[in-house]
Amino acid sequence: MTGHEGRLIHVVPVRRRKPTISIIMSIIGVVLILGYIFYPFSIANSDKYPAENIWGIDRSHLATAISSSILSANEFPNEVSISANGNRYDAVLNYTTDEDLRTYIEGLLKRYKPDYAAVAVLEPETGKVLATASFVRDGEPVGNLAFHSGFPAASLFKIVTAAATLGEGQADPSTIYKYNGKNSSLYKKNVLRHVDNKWTRKVALKKAFAVSINTVFGKIGIFDVGADNLITYAQHFGFNRNLATDVHIEPSQLLLSPGDQWAVAEVASGYTRDITVSPVHAAMLASVVANEGVMIDAYFVESAFHANGPILYTSSPASATVVASETANDLKVLMRETVKRGSARSSFRKFFTGSYENLDVGGKTGSLTGYDPKGRTEWFAGYADSGNDKIAVAAVVVNKEKWRVKPAYLARKVFEEYFKPESSNG
Repeated sequence: MTGHEGRLIHVVPVRRRKPTISIIMSIIGVVLILGYIFYPFSIANSDKYPAENIWGIDRSHLATAISSSILSANEFPNEVSISANGNRYDAVLNYTTDEDLRTYIEGLLKRYKPDYAAVAVLEPETGKVLATASFVRDGEPVGNLAFHSGFPAASLFKIVTAAATLGEGQADPSTIYKYNGKNSSLYKKNVLRHVDNKWTRKVALKKAFAVSINTVFGKIGIFDVGADNLITYAQHFGFNRNLATDVHIEPSQLLLSPGDQWAVAEVASGYTRDITVSPVHAAMLASVVANEGVMIDAYFVESAFHANGPILYTSSPASATVVASETANDLKVLMRETVKRGSARSSFRKFFTGSYENLDVGGKTGSLTGYDPKGRTEWFAGYADSGNDKIAVAAVVVNKEKWRVKPAYLARKVFEEYFKPESSNG
């Protein structure tokens, strides 16, 4: 009897608590069901996705959602509908854009009114796109030119060629080359069958880069670097592949047959329309140099929020080492020479004074007639580094007949605006 009574005393309290437990479990079940219905990618599935992206939304989903809106205008949509993994989310976007800088650049383009122009600005160390601007003088609907890769890269590609010869140990900035002919020409006899004569000149690599001597870079391409290395370095710099961005940017193209010796000379010097690049990608080329040889994926969206509050997406750009830091430092030497004593010298005249006296600036120019859009295409891609902050800028201008502004000058104005001293009034 005592044992039986002991068991009764033990059982009764449990029977009294059972209805309470049942209610609690029912509530939890309802909550879980509702959570699954309205937020199907629950915390239980977080191991399938990165911590900052548990909803299964990545850059490709953002690109699909926003490209149709921004490719035809300079304005970025504040809200988009994102489709991902069979679900649709109404999202509010938080951009990386510096609106004051973007407005300033758009004002520059409206002031000079070139036939076509685009500018892209980004942070080399983070990949954040600070500003893009696109301008068409006659209002022709050509889309957002900052994301367009129909422009011939021209001598911007000398950045890749120089990186290859420096990176492969074939040269340093002071290496001397002999050449005949004008700087802007590219003739087979001067590249393939060089003969010293009274017109032969000698030039260091940094000077050949700064004033863009095609014959020298044609020789480097054929005799020092070779087609395979050019293709490999170009791919590392982002050519012939889709850039991992969160908007749709047309891929930059390089067409080169390794067995065509003369094509190697044309590509190495940028004297061909078989290389195309977009302004955003051109800014990324400069960012590699500014960021010690590392390319950070460019991105426009910092984060995306569900209309009801939860964070759906936060950017986490990947990075890749394109060239060694020593090679990047050598490229800086070449690009500084371009700005101070080379083809961009006139645009930066009297720039390095006052507040900009110690600003480290480098760049590369390029010029070639293109057909998409049609006209004389002029480039500048470069960087500016204050020691505490740095940006990379690419500017392209296409004019049909009359020149109105140089892209190097546009870049200079962007550098001035970005690094201008803060007023005493804050």
